[in-house]
Amino acid sequence: MLRLLTLLLLLSGCYADELERETQQEPFFDLAGYIDGQVDSLTAGRSAVEKTIVLNGNSETQTLSDLNFGNDLKVFRNADINKPAYLDKYRTDRRQAGDTLIQTYTATDSTLETRLLTVRSLADRPVRIDIVRRTGTVLSAGIHHLRYDPASGYRLRTEQQNTFGTDLDATITVSWQKK
Repeated sequence: MLRLLTLLLLLSGCYADELERETQQEPFFDLAGYIDGQVDSLTAGRSAVEKTIVLNGNSETQTLSDLNFGNDLKVFRNADINKPAYLDKYRTDRRQAGDTLIQTYTATDSTLETRLLTVRSLADRPVRIDIVRRTGTVLSAGIHHLRYDPASGYRLRTEQQNTFGTDLDATITVSWQKK
């Protein structure tokens, strides 16, 4: 009985050491947390925005004072890769370009939807975020190109090929002027 207890303690100690090593690895950029902060800031600011939607060549632009930023930016939040299960599934590249730090996270696992996340920061503050996400179902295949610029707005471009029906080519652009 004492041997079994000792064995269990040793095994749990090894597991704890392994868990500690995993949690000590540097995490990825916290995209979900950043977007949540931006939603709070934009909602509190309540400034008017210009939203343009181009759908298969047809364009419509509106000026809105009540845009639901939480809903609109959900696609950015859903692209977050900062999860313990993803630590070995993205290759990280960090480089300086003048005063700008560019962090690029590239998926190494073909099953992941977020294929590429690039964060450009100046003085530890993101100035632009670019994301490439794969989307689709059994009947469609698509790709999202997302860009977020905290100073001016965001852009979402979707290209989707459908097995049945019309393919989709859509771009949503939201612009604002920071106060």
